[in-house]
Amino acid sequence: MLQVNNLERIRKMSKKVFISYSHKDEAHRQSLEEHLAVLKRRKIISVWHDRKINAGDDWKNQIDENLESADIIILLISPSFLASDYCYDVEVKKAIEKHEAGKARIISIIVRPCDWHECEFSKFQAVPKDAVPITKWSDTDSAWLDAVDGLKRYINEFSASTQINTIVESSKEIQIAPEFLTWLNDTEIVLNHRKKDKVILSDIYVSLDVELDDLKKKEPKIVSSGNTHSTQGHYLVYGEEQQGKTTLLKHAFIEFLKKGFLPIYIDAKQVKNSDLEKTLSKLIEEQYQGLSYKQYLSHDKKVLLIDNLDEIELNQKYKNIFVQQVTEKYTWSIITCHSSFNFVSSEITSLNTFEECKLLGFGNLKREEITKKWIRLGVEESIEDQELYRRCDELKTQLNTVIKRNIVPPKPIYILMLIQMFEAYAQQNLELTSYGHCYQQLIYQSFEKAKINARDYEKYLNVLTELSWARFKNQNGLNQHQLDIFFKQYGEKYLSVNGSEIINKLLTHSILFQNENLIDFKYPYIYYFFVGKKIAEGFAESDEIKNDVDGLLEKLHREDFANILIFITHHTKDSWVLDKIRQVLASLFHEQQKATLAKNQLSFMDEFIKMIPELVVEQREVQKVRDDQNRKLDEIERAKEDDNYESLDILAKINKTFKGMEIAGQIIRNRHATITRKDLYNLAESGTSSGLRFLDYFIKISDEFKIEIIKFIESKLAEHPNLSNRELQHHAEDTYLQLTYGVINGVIRKIATSIGSKEAAEIYSSLEENEKTPAFTLINLAIELQFTRSLNITSLEQALDKLKNNAVCTRILKEIVIQHIYMFPVEYQIKQKLSELLNITMIGQRLMDQKKLGKA
Repeated sequence: MLQVNNLERIRKMSKKVFISYSHKDEAHRQSLEEHLAVLKRRKIISVWHDRKINAGDDWKNQIDENLESADIIILLISPSFLASDYCYDVEVKKAIEKHEAGKARIISIIVRPCDWHECEFSKFQAVPKDAVPITKWSDTDSAWLDAVDGLKRYINEFSASTQINTIVESSKEIQIAPEFLTWLNDTEIVLNHRKKDKVILSDIYVSLDVELDDLKKKEPKIVSSGNTHSTQGHYLVYGEEQQGKTTLLKHAFIEFLKKGFLPIYIDAKQVKNSDLEKTLSKLIEEQYQGLSYKQYLSHDKKVLLIDNLDEIELNQKYKNIFVQQVTEKYTWSIITCHSSFNFVSSEITSLNTFEECKLLGFGNLKREEITKKWIRLGVEESIEDQELYRRCDELKTQLNTVIKRNIVPPKPIYILMLIQMFEAYAQQNLELTSYGHCYQQLIYQSFEKAKINARDYEKYLNVLTELSWARFKNQNGLNQHQLDIFFKQYGEKYLSVNGSEIINKLLTHSILFQNENLIDFKYPYIYYFFVGKKIAEGFAESDEIKNDVDGLLEKLHREDFANILIFITHHTKDSWVLDKIRQVLASLFHEQQKATLAKNQLSFMDEFIKMIPELVVEQREVQKVRDDQNRKLDEIERAKEDDNYESLDILAKINKTFKGMEIAGQIIRNRHATITRKDLYNLAESGTSSGLRFLDYFIKISDEFKIEIIKFIESKLAEHPNLSNRELQHHAEDTYLQLTYGVINGVIRKIATSIGSKEAAEIYSSLEENEKTPAFTLINLAIELQFTRSLNITSLEQALDKLKNNAVCTRILKEIVIQHIYMFPVEYQIKQKLSELLNITMIGQRLMDQKKLGKA
C-alpha cells in the first residue's frame, strides 16, 4: 500500500498527546503533567486537554479537532471516567477508531480502582506496572514515574501512518521530496519571533476570504478560500501581487495530502509547452520520492494546483489546449492568476467551467485570527485568555491605524511585516514617529526588492517627494507629457536624473503603477508619506505650502486630506500643525456649548429609561461575540461609500468633526512621548469638546423638531392598519427616544475611540477632574475600558457615584461595562461584584462555565 510517511514532517516534530479524563480527576491530571514536564521541555511531546480551551471557543469542536490531530491518547481511568458519558461514548470511541487505523496510540493510566477490565479499551496498553492504580501505590511519585517510563516506550515506538487509498500495490514508500517540503513550509519572508527560532507557514497561516459572483443575489458572496480545497470543482482564483495566491496553494497541497490525495503544484511561469503529461512527469520527480508517473496516473484521488496562469509562456491557442487537458484529466483543480487576468480570461474558453473567486485582503476578523496566532507562538500552553486578548487588541489597534482605509493594503505579507515592526523595531529614525518609521521601513523594503543601490536611496526618496507634490497639485496621476516637464524642472532644481530609468524601476516593483496613460502611486501610504514629508520640510519657508495646508484643513472631511494631515505629524514635531488642527476643532459647532449630559439636559428621557427593560448579562462566548463584531465591521467597511462631501454643508461639518477627533487621537497615540503635557491636554480637550458641541447641537435640534419627527414616524407606522391612533403615537414617541438615546450613546463611544490612548490615561483623568460633567466621566471610563482592556472596580464605583440620579448616563455606563464583559474574559468573582454594583443580572453564567468544559 502506498504511504506518504513524512507528511508529519510538515507539522511539528514532537508528538501530540491528548489527555481524556473526568474533571473529578483534575488533581491526577495535574500530577501527570508535572511528571511529563521534561518531555515537554525537550519538545518530545506537546500536551492538550480541555482546560486549554480558550474563553469563547466552541468546546466540542476544540475537543474534536485536538483529538483528531493527536498521536498519543492517554485515558485516565477511574470510576468517574467510566461514569462520564462524554468520556466513554465520545472520546473513547474516537480514540479507538484512530488507534485501529494506525493514526494514534491509546495508553491507559489506571488512577483509581474500578471495573475497567471488561471495557473495549482494556485490550490496549495500560500503566503503571501491572495496571496497579496510582492511588494504590505507597508512593504516588513512584507510581507516576513508572507510568511515564511506560509512556516513553510507547511514544518512541509509535509513528502515525497516513494512508492513501490507491489501486496500485507497491512496496515502495512515497515521500515528499525534502527540498519541496522545505518550500511548502517556507513563509517567503523572514519572520523573527521572540519565542520561536523558526516560524513556518503552518504556524501563522490564516485562510483568506474570497468573493464569489452569486447570480441569485445582487451582492457578491463572501466565503473562505478553504472552500477551494474542501468542495470538489475547478476554481480560478484572482489576486493582486503578494495577495497570498501561492501561499493558498501551499496550504491546499498540505490539506489535500492529509485527505489522502496526491496533489501536484505547477508554477505556470515554468511551463514551456502545452503537453501537460511532460510537465507532470517532471514535477512528480521533483515533488515526490518513490512515486512513478504510472503509479500517479492510476491513483484515483488526484488534484492539480496551478500558480500564475497569467504568466504562462503559451499563446492563446495553446493556453486553451493546456487548460482543456486540466479539465479532462482532473475533477479537482485550483488555478491562481493576477487580478488583471480577469479582463482576458474569457478568451480562454476552457476556463468557462471554472468557478471564479477574487481574493480579499485581511479584514477585522482575519486580522484578529492572525494576530492571535502570532501572540500564541511558543506560549500556547502558558498564556492566559485575559493576556491573549489584551495583547491581541493592542496589536490590532496598531495594525488598524496603519491599514485603515487601505492606506496600507491589508495583505497577509504586509500585516506580518507590520506585526514584526511593532514588536521589535530596527534602528529608528528619531525624526519620525513609530508609525512613520513603519511606513518608511515598508518603502525601504520596496527599494530592496527593486534592487535599488543603498547609495541611491536618498535620490529616490527625493524624486518621490517631489513627484508626490506634483501629484498633489494635479489631483490626478501624471501623463507622459507632465512627467517630461516634471523631470526637466527637477533637473533645474536638483542634479539631473535619468527619469525614464527611475520611473520604470518604480513601476516594475509596485511603488508606482500605470492606469491607462497616467502614472500614479501604487498604494496610498506611499503617496501620503511623501506629501506629508514635503509639507513638513517646506512649511516654514513656503507661503504656497502654507496656503495648501489651509486648503487641507478647510476640507478636513475628505479622507485623503485628513490622511495627509496625519502623515505630516509623522514627519515633524513642530507645534504649528497642532495649533492648526486645534483651531479647526475649535471652529466646529462653535456656536454650541459642550454637552454635559447632566440630569436636567436629559430629563426628557427619564420616563423612557424607566420603561425600557432592565439590562442583563446574557450567556455569550467571548470569541463568538468578537467574531460577530469583526464581521459587522468588515461588512461596514465593504459597504462604505465615499464620504468626501462637497455640497451637504451639515454632513461635511459633522464628518469634519469626527475626522478632526480621529486626527487628534492619532497624534496623541503617535506623539505621546514627545509632546508636552500641556499640548497633549489641549489636543485631547479640543477633540473631545468638538464632539460634545456636536452632541449639544444634536440634542437641541432633536428637541426643537421633536413634534415633526414624531409625526413623520407616525406616518410611517400608519402603514400598519391594526394600530390605533394612541398606539401609533406611543410607538412614534418610543422610536424617537430610542433614536435619540442611540445617538447620545454612540457619540460618547465615538469620542472615546477617537481620542483615547493607553499611554495618555492621566490626561483624560485630568480632563474629567477639571470639567466635572457626566459626559467627561463617561468618556474617561470608556477610554479606560477600551484601551487598558481591564475592569477597575474602584474606577467604576467612583464613576457610578458621580452619575447617581442620572438615569440616562447610568444606563450608558452599564452598557459600556456589559460590552466589555462580552468582549474580554472576566473572572466569575468579578462578574458577581459587577452584578451587585450595577444591579444587573448574570443569566446562566454558572451554566456557561460548566458547558464550556463539557463533562463532569
